[in-house]
Amino acid sequence: MSKQKKYLCISIIIVIAILKSAVISFAVTEGELNNQKNNIDEQIAETNSEIAGVKSQMTNALTQINRLNSQINSYENEINNLEEQLSALNNQIKEKEENIQKQEKKYIEQQKLLEDRLVALYESGTTSYLDMLLSSDGLSDFISKYYLISQLAELDQELLKKIENEKNQIQVEKQQLEASKQTVASSKETIKLKRNSLDLSIKDKNNLVSTLTEEESELNEKLEQLEKDRREIQNELTAIAKRETSKNPSGAGMINLAPSSCGYIFPIPGLSKSNINNRNFPSYPGHDGTDINIGVVGKNVVAVKSGTVEISRALKNSDGSYRSYGEYITINHHDGTQTLYAHLLAGSRTVSPGQEVTQGQVIGTVGSTGNSTGPHLHFGVFVNSKRAYVNPLPYLP
Repeated sequence: MSKQKKYLCISIIIVIAILKSAVISFAVTEGELNNQKNNIDEQIAETNSEIAGVKSQMTNALTQINRLNSQINSYENEINNLEEQLSALNNQIKEKEENIQKQEKKYIEQQKLLEDRLVALYESGTTSYLDMLLSSDGLSDFISKYYLISQLAELDQELLKKIENEKNQIQVEKQQLEASKQTVASSKETIKLKRNSLDLSIKDKNNLVSTLTEEESELNEKLEQLEKDRREIQNELTAIAKRETSKNPSGAGMINLAPSSCGYIFPIPGLSKSNINNRNFPSYPGHDGTDINIGVVGKNVVAVKSGTVEISRALKNSDGSYRSYGEYITINHHDGTQTLYAHLLAGSRTVSPGQEVTQGQVIGTVGSTGNSTGPHLHFGVFVNSKRAYVNPLPYLP
């Protein structure tokens, strides 16, 4: 083989080796890039929240306004609950007052009956029970009068006992009435203090709003809309809780279900609490649920427990864009709890209001509609007796 051919062969081998190395290097680089992309996707997902769309742009003033919005919402909920309790107490007081009037009327009637008996005995002169027995016309008459006297004596004792019981019952009712009136007075004072705190928070918020720039004002409008949507949804859930109570006067719809016995499954099959980046509650002021946000892309969302779909809708602006919770669903489990599933994929909801669902039934797909920067499921638990959202994590397996 000539030197030229030998050099040519060597050159070809070197080129092939370089190309192979480049292919291997490219493959490794492509794999690393895919891993990096997946890591970035997860990092993006981990930062999701209802206000993520504006949170990164929030100035100190907007952050304070957001905190004040949360305070205002909290005060309004507390005042509503207190006023509801006050109304219930006033109804109880009315019932007690009516009951006391009935008891006193009955007491007066019993007392008059006893007085009439005593007057009758007095007017009979010196005739005694012994005289009546001794004046009997034989054994049969004696026995008959004996039983009559025994029955009269028993009736007198029962009458005295009834009068004493009525008196004691009236006393108990009056004490309970007084306690209820004191509770009403205390509730009114608490409501007054809460209203003062609410007014101060609103004043502070308005002062801050007046200092915002045009750009900040636009962001603030988004936050205001979010809070408004939240309040409306909360009001709907509260109305459902009241309806449950009216349907079950015994309180079956208002039970305080222990999280450990609620029987929920995880709302995204195959995932667990480890797929929740921030497990604090609330993860930020006003956040009323938890965000399941790791490894959720394209995953189905299921009902955590059997129940009735109360709400299934999409929150949109006038221009058709999504806002707040975007596509969301609420389910009433008729055990004292309701659950919320928000930011579902556009058009993925598979259930309608009034529909009965079973545990594990697919109701939608994880999405990013509304105030969200990436796919995640906002999951919330509303407890009827508290008329509020609670930390959902203890309810999840």
